Amino acid sequence: MRVVLDYGGVLVDHVDEREYSQLLGVSPEQDPYPGWLAYYLFRTGFLTTQDQYVDLLSTLTGASEEDCIAYVNETWLDPEFPDEHREFLAELAAEHSLVLFSNMAKPWVEQVLQRHNVHDLFDALVVSSEIERPKPHPRGYVRSMEDADGEVVMVSDEYNEDLLMAQCLGMTTVWLENDDEEPYRAPDYTIDDLGSLGAVLETIQQ
Repeated sequence: MRVVLDYGGVLVDHVDEREYSQLLGVSPEQDPYPGWLAYYLFRTGFLTTQDQYVDLLSTLTGASEEDCIAYVNETWLDPEFPDEHREFLAELAAEHSLVLFSNMAKPWVEQVLQRHNVHDLFDALVVSSEIERPKPHPRGYVRSMEDADGEVVMVSDEYNEDLLMAQCLGMTTVWLENDDEEPYRAPDYTIDDLGSLGAVLETIQQ
């Protein structure tokens, strides 16, 4: 079975950039928020390196390169990654093919996965900054399903942006329940924490 996992909200906690706005010398209420603008261009492939991101962020905010790098380190490179997720991923990888599928900047994803010793558990990383199309564009979904042997299951905490397209393309969907979202359609399965995924996969295999 192929198990496709979202990154933010599933493997790691979502990051609220605005909590670190003081590092850039800007207001967290600034709209549009400059950190988000730079991040959006990086995650969609318009920027291809962290150096380009830092240069743009410095231009948008007037912050020094050093402060912009500190901002990256505090936000995108240090998300909360629960210890139990590391153990659970190792168990999953022993039985299934794992693919990470994320709207994110690939260099940051790779650094976080390597830091927590889980990078090599994944058969592939499908990240929007590399494929230049964020979810819900079908390109990443098709890439996630390539060479899959049997059923493909996708897990995300965002049904409408992530799982609706997965369902349309024939993937089995598992929604990690999110109080801030009302799904447009019913996911195939719903869980309230990542550790509950194992029981769902056993049910699917029966």
